[in-house]
Formats: sequence, structure tokens, C-alpha cells
Amino acid sequence: MGHSFVSVKRALLLFWVTTCLVGCVGTPVADVDAVREQVDWKTDQALARFIAEMPELQQRLDTAPGYIVGTTDILLLGPLGGGTSVAVLHDQRNRTQTYLDIHSVRMGLGIGARAERFVAVITDPAVINQIRRGKWLLQSNASSNVGGSDEQMRSDSAGIELFVSSETGVSAGASMDISQVRVNHRLTDTGLSQYNFPNRHSSHDTPRDDAPRYWNHPLPLLGKQAVARGYDLPMPFGIGVLRADVRQDMRIENLQVGFNGNGTRPYEFVSFGADSDLITEQIKVDAWVLPFLNLYGTFGQVNGDLDLDIAIDGDTMLNQIGKDCTGAIRPPVCHLFEGKQVRFPIDVDLSPMNYGAGGVVASGWRDWFLLVPFNVTWTDSDKSTLEGRALTISPRLGRGFALKRAGRLTVFAGGNYLDVRTVAAGSLAIPGTDQVLDYKVDQSNSDRWNLVTGANWDVTPRLSVMLEYDGFIGTRDAFISAVTVRF
Repeated sequence: MGHSFVSVKRALLLFWVTTCLVGCVGTPVADVDAVREQVDWKTDQALARFIAEMPELQQRLDTAPGYIVGTTDILLLGPLGGGTSVAVLHDQRNRTQTYLDIHSVRMGLGIGARAERFVAVITDPAVINQIRRGKWLLQSNASSNVGGSDEQMRSDSAGIELFVSSETGVSAGASMDISQVRVNHRLTDTGLSQYNFPNRHSSHDTPRDDAPRYWNHPLPLLGKQAVARGYDLPMPFGIGVLRADVRQDMRIENLQVGFNGNGTRPYEFVSFGADSDLITEQIKVDAWVLPFLNLYGTFGQVNGDLDLDIAIDGDTMLNQIGKDCTGAIRPPVCHLFEGKQVRFPIDVDLSPMNYGAGGVVASGWRDWFLLVPFNVTWTDSDKSTLEGRALTISPRLGRGFALKRAGRLTVFAGGNYLDVRTVAAGSLAIPGTDQVLDYKVDQSNSDRWNLVTGANWDVTPRLSVMLEYDGFIGTRDAFISAVTVRF
């Protein structure tokens, strides 16, 4: 009985250790080689024992397109259980190996903990590609194990012939197993970049000459060739949310004025200043179509204020609205406008929709990178309050740093060119009169260039958070934040 309890404790310890191992996407780079060597040792030992017990297995392995060898630690607690596996996929076609994480959920009835070893002989070459893309497996299971009983099971599924041997632990139960098989991108050199840009020869990674390099995604085009030449690429697709808070001074031109809905016409005017304070919230969808070119589209809404302070000639206004100020009884508007320059502070609340398209040209080498994002955004308001377009080009240079278990951090600095050209239109009731001023004005930002700095935290290759500040010179200040999920 004491031996059984020791076995259970050992199995529970192995279960915890294996969970740490299969989560090694955050493993410090210095530990990756040690983890890989440990996985190699465990799976080599498991394969040697299978061949010793089943000599005929060697011939199956030699003639198969590939096979998987692994060890599993299983915990069963009543109706639910789970298992974690570390495994190696051996591709016999090109003599490469791919490290796998396998997570299983077991639903049924059982209790205990045990360790297993397994060999999966792959009879269909298509299964190898399915596994590298990520594969779900469904299998029924009934077994019992006491100590080192070496109970062996064999099962067949589409393209896979599976051999399982229980080793240590105490367990009994019957269940339906749902397993997810995924490539471990840290142990296997799959060409996946730890950054959100293509990078070659990261100084934080330890190269391994015999690790396979392959790219198993539909995009980018020429991705396989880029990976073969030593580049690591981001996951091809991304979806994220972006928020931009922008305040800047504006130039206003080509003022048109009318009254009471009777149309507008050009007016001479004096500008005392204009500025906009806008918040933009957008959804962004992107794809790396080429190894160094990302294209994206955005859709969202603008909320904020547009403040215009203009003055126009009062006599011209009176003439246009047809008011005669020469008589003995003068209309009230004559006292307001005659012989004066009339100042109109216009404050407009904005909430138009906007949409855009753009791209990023990017490349990195030894964690240094150059990015040139560019995009065009169109603003379209149903109320014709504000419509127009904005062109942005933002070259930037940066450096990446490894944060051990916390992913990678990149910091960058550069310039930001922004050219905004919009048309604002609306109406304003003139205080003290029965007149309504209709206006239409072209506006553009006063300063095209400013400086940009920021940081991007790649928590994992699938999740990143970005913060950016545009300012330092000129009259524009902008804070931009984004969260992106890649797949």
C-alpha cells in the first residue's frame, strides 16, 4: 500500500512538472535547450521500451510516413479528469522532428493518477500536416492500473495506430477523451516570430541546427521561402481593437455661409482659431500577405468636439438676408451687425463613422526593426457634420527585449506624418434674432509632422498590447492604444 501511495504522489508531481513543461511558450530562452533535452530523453526511453517489448514495432516505424512518441500524466477525479503530454512527432519523409503539447479532458468516471507512455504510428501522410496545423482527437478509454503493471492497449483511428502502456500510479475508470494536439513553438523551430513583425536571428534565442524549420500557414505568400532563409514570421491573421485620443489645431479655408436654409455662398472671413478634440474607437482586421507586408482594414466611430472661431462682415450679412437698415425703424439685427465684424464661436459635437485601409512594411534583424505603417481613413457622417479623409505615414525604428516568462517588449521611436482634409457643415441660431446661420468650411491640420514613441508588449505570439504617443513638436498630441489577437 505504501508503494501505491508513493506512486500516486509521484504521478501527481509528474503531472505538475509536465504542465509546466508544456507551457514553455514562456520558458526563458536559457532553459529551452534543457527542456528539449529532457523531452528527448523521456521519449527516447519510452520508444526503446516499446521496441524491447514489441520487436515487430520497429518495422512498422521504419515503413511509416511518421510517428509520435510521448509520455502522459493523467489525473482522474470522479466524473472529470485530465492529462498532459509531452511528445515528439518524427517525420520520416524529411527526417525532422516536431515537439508537441497534448492537453486532454476526460469525461466519465474514474479516480487516481498514473503515468503512461505511447507510440502513435501514422499511416496516412495527411495526418502529419493536420497535426502541425493543430488537431482535435476524440477517443473512448477504459483502463485500470496499480503500480508498474505495464498494462498495454492498442487502438486504431483514421490514419493513426496507437499503442499505450501504463507505467506508474494507481487508477481505474472509463471515460471519453477529448485531446487537443498543438505544436510547441518554443521547442520546435517552426519559423514563428516572438514579435508581431518578421525578424531574423534574434539575439535572445539559442539556434538549434537540427531543429526543423517549416511554415504551415496559408499566408503570407512566399512564407515558406522566408522561413527557410532564416526569418521568423508572425501569425498570419490578426483582429484587434484600437483607440486614439487626438487633439490638434486646425486651419480653416473656403468658408461658405447662408441663412435660413437658402443655400450657401463663399464669404470673406477672419479666423481666430480652430481645434479638434477627437476620440476614435476602431476594430482592425489584418493579414500578412507577404513576409514583409501586412495589409489591414479598420471600421469604427469618431466622438469629440470641433471648435471654430470665425468672424465675417456684418454689412454683407445684412445685405444677404435682405434687411434694410436705412429706415427710421430699424430691425434688431441692424444693431447687432451693421458696421461690425461679427464673431461666431462654433462648437460642434461629432459622432461620424469612419473606415480605413492601410498596411505595414516591416523587417527586423537581431531584435532591431524598422516599421513603416501607412493608412488612409475616411470619415462619413449621415448628418453631413463632418466628412473627409486622413492620410498617415509613420516610419519608426525600434528594439526588442526578452522578458523571460512575460514575453517580449519592443520600444520604438520615429516620425508621424498626418494630413487631414475634412469638410465641416452645420447650422447655428444667431442669438437675439430669428436668423439661422448655415455654414460650410474646409479644414486641415495645422502641423503635418510630429514625433512618435511607444512600446508594444507581445505577451505571447498570439496576444499583444500597444501604447503610443504622438507629439513633442507641433500642435498635435495623440495617445493611441491597441490590443491585438493573432491566429
